[in-house]
Amino acid sequence: MKKKVTAAIVIIDEAGNILGCHGTGKPKESGYDFPKGEVEAEEADISAAVRELREETDIYFLDYDICRLIDAGVHPHNKEKDIHIFIYRTNYFPDLNTLKCSTFFERYGKKFPEVDGYRIISKSERGMFNKVLQNKFDIIDSFNK
Repeated sequence: MKKKVTAAIVIIDEAGNILGCHGTGKPKESGYDFPKGEVEAEEADISAAVRELREETDIYFLDYDICRLIDAGVHPHNKEKDIHIFIYRTNYFPDLNTLKCSTFFERYGKKFPEVDGYRIISKSERGMFNKVLQNKFDIIDSFNK
């Protein structure tokens, strides 16, 4: 059986700081993720990554931004999924107070946003990211030179 693919955009600066999205209901100290989500049928991985970034952060990429994405390849993620990582190098991060999530999940008859917070996570704080992502940092750092 072919694995599903999740597409992610890692927004990173030259010091290795990364924009983290906190998953609703996850532990505050370790529930961060990259803006990412599943690639839909007939959707290109890069299109899914850009869509997920917009849905989870309200950051819109223009064609200029998309052309600057670095394709870091497809890598094993978990038993059911692979992850296609795209890297976006930046000199500055957006104001975290302006970011918002527009996708929701339902639990107990209530709707909750998929993401409930944002943080710029330094290289020394990367343990705050979801444990499944821990083995992706060597890949990311190798492309962030």
